[in-house]
Amino acid sequence: MRDERRIIVVEEDRKSSEGVAGVCGVLFFAMMVFALVDRGLTLAWRTVSAWFN
Repeated sequence: MRDERRIIVVEEDRKSSEGVAGVCGVLFFAMMVFALVDRGLTLAWRTVSAWFN
């Protein structure tokens, strides 16, 4: 006896997750740049304030 039911295969859309990964990568990069700039300004502030104390 043959089984005549159809097999439905759902393909994953990999391109939709690539956009999310790109946005997360850009956000991570921007936050790291902001953190490095903040750290540099903090060290500069401490150095200049140490000169005047």
